[in-house]
Amino acid sequence: MINDYMKITNEAGHPVRLSLFGRIGGGFWDDINEQEIKDALAFLPPDREIDILINSEGGSVFTALAIYNLLSQHKGKITITVGGLAASAATLITSIPNATVIMPTGSMMLIHPVRQMAGMPQTPEELREAAVNLEKIRETMIDVYQKKTGQSREGLLALMHGESFLTGQEAVAKGFADRIDETQSVTNTLIDGVATVNDLKVSACIAGMAPEGFFKAEISAEQGVTMNLEKLKAEHPDLVEAIRKEAITEGVNRERARIKAIEEIAVAGHAELVAKAKYENGMTAEMLAVAILKVEREANKARLEQHRADAKELEGLGEAGNTGFDPKAEKRDQEEAAMNAVIEAGKRGFNRM
Repeated sequence: MINDYMKITNEAGHPVRLSLFGRIGGGFWDDINEQEIKDALAFLPPDREIDILINSEGGSVFTALAIYNLLSQHKGKITITVGGLAASAATLITSIPNATVIMPTGSMMLIHPVRQMAGMPQTPEELREAAVNLEKIRETMIDVYQKKTGQSREGLLALMHGESFLTGQEAVAKGFADRIDETQSVTNTLIDGVATVNDLKVSACIAGMAPEGFFKAEISAEQGVTMNLEKLKAEHPDLVEAIRKEAITEGVNRERARIKAIEEIAVAGHAELVAKAKYENGMTAEMLAVAILKVEREANKARLEQHRADAKELEGLGEAGNTGFDPKAEKRDQEEAAMNAVIEAGKRGFNRM
C-alpha cells in the first residue's frame, strides 16, 4: 500500500495491481503523484505485467504527463481499467501507448479544454504569458491523444472544446479505449447533491457537466420522502386497502373485548350505567368499575345519613323501656354496616375484572 488513494498489490504469479483513486497532483490536497509511482516501479522487474485501476476526476496536467512518461517506459504489459471515471488529466494516463484500456459498463471519460488553475496571477502580462503556456500544454495533450487514438488534431481539438463525455462505446470508437468489459459495471450516484463515481466523491462541476443518466439520483434515508394520504392511495392502493382491512379487524376485536370485560364486572342495580358504558360513552371495564364504586359510595353515604337522622329522633325518648340499650353501640353498628356495604360493592366489581 502506498497511501489511501494509491495502492499496489504484488503477488507472485499475478500481475502487479496498481489502484489510482482521486485527484492527480503533488500538492497536499491531492491523492496521486508521480514520485510514489516512480518509487513503486523501481522495485519491479522492467518486464513485469501491471494492471492499473483508475478512477479520477483529473488534476494537474504536469503530474499526469510525468506519470504518463514513467509508465510509457515500462517494458511489461500494462492493462488499464477505468473503474468509474477518467476525466481531464486522468485521460493522459489512460493514453499510454503501450497499454490496453478497458471500459466497464457505466464508466466514462471526459475530454475538455486546458484551463488555468483558480488563484493564479491575473495581471495583463501574466495572463498573456499564461495563454501562451496553455496553448503549449494543449498541443502537448493533443500529441498524446493523437499517438493513442490516431485521430486528426482538428478532431481532437473539437473534442476538447466540446467538453466531451465519452461512454465506453464512444471511447472505443474514437480510440481512447480498446474494449468494453460487460462483466464489470460501475455505479455513479447523486445523493443529496453529493456526486460519487463508484464510491469516489467528485466535485460538483463534474456532476454538472455529466450527461443525463450518468449519475443515478437517490434520496438518503435522512432526507426521507414526503408522503400524504392521497399520494399513498394513488401510488399504493393495494397497501392502503390492506391497512384498512387490518385496522377494521383490529377495531372489531378490541370492541368485543371491551364489551366482554364490562359484562364480567356488571353488578345488579346498575343496568343503566352498564348500558351507557357499552353503547354510548366508550368506557373501559376499569372506568366502569370506578364509576360503580362512586355510585355505591354515594348511596351508602345517603343511607348512613338516614340512619343518623333516625338515631337522632331516639335521643328525645326517656330511659324507660330502654334498659340495656346503648345508642352509641347502635351508631357504631350502623357505620360498620355502611362501610361493609361499600367494601362488598368494590369486591363485586373488581373480582370480575
